[in-house]
Amino acid sequence: MKVIVNGKEAGTKEKGCALCGATWGEYYGEVDGEELFFCCNYCYLGFKNIIDEVKRRTGWGRVDEIQLNGNYYTGRTCVAKYQGREYKFYVKFNDEAEIETFREIT
Repeated sequence: MKVIVNGKEAGTKEKGCALCGATWGEYYGEVDGEELFFCCNYCYLGFKNIIDEVKRRTGWGRVDEIQLNGNYYTGRTCVAKYQGREYKFYVKFNDEAEIETFREIT
């Protein structure tokens, strides 16, 4: 899965956390069969919740690419891609990395 956070590729220790782009931390988690780097377990849980929600709403079996723009405080505007299709949405989390707001963008 290709991950772009605020315009930069992410998901490895060298490139940054797959949700926030930070390079500190040592947390790795599996999402759709791929091991990605996260700065902490909250970012992992938030990212996994995003992917699960996108798949639930779209019926896709996986996400090929995701672009996330924003941060914890303002929320994130995102584009998920799968086999040439796009799904645009806004997401914001609570303090436990659970989705607080999820809106499709048309």
